[in-house]
Amino acid sequence: MSKRQERDLRYLAAIEEITQTLWKCKEKYNLQAEENHPLMHRLKIWEEKLTTERRLIEEISLPCRFILEHFTTFIGEVDHTVGFSLGQQLELGRGSINDFSIGEWGNICLVIGNVQLCWRDRDYQYLFYPDKVVLRSIEGTKPEIYLFFNFAFKYSKILTEFKDVLHDQQTLYCYPDLFSEP
Repeated sequence: MSKRQERDLRYLAAIEEITQTLWKCKEKYNLQAEENHPLMHRLKIWEEKLTTERRLIEEISLPCRFILEHFTTFIGEVDHTVGFSLGQQLELGRGSINDFSIGEWGNICLVIGNVQLCWRDRDYQYLFYPDKVVLRSIEGTKPEIYLFFNFAFKYSKILTEFKDVLHDQQTLYCYPDLFSEP
């Protein structure tokens, strides 16, 4: 078992325990009855974040997880931005990564500035470059999504944990030296 897989098991156990505790507290203190209260809304947001963390480990492809883990290293930092475009003609903008979520069926939503960029993981293959990722539709019916960033993969210090991205079926291309040791 790899170091990443061992860590994943520990995190999944912790996420499950936190989720169970949250559910027990909601039941114990009858919080479901106050569904429209602002605090209840925040508790739902916590539940959604816990679900996203579980799905990040269990449900999405390794290439997609690698991208999201990389973005997490600079989430909320205004110095490190992500540009995004659909196809090569339509550049949509650039901004800080504020959040991401993983919905049912591997639907990824990346919040860049005030924009939500969403795609379904299993509908795309990934092309990796040092400071850019291209998401290419498997069926070719959707435009390519370009994500380019000023915080290159080599700076996030997770490359060694994700070397098997090279051999994943959803990795269409990987820059030759991307995963080589410095």
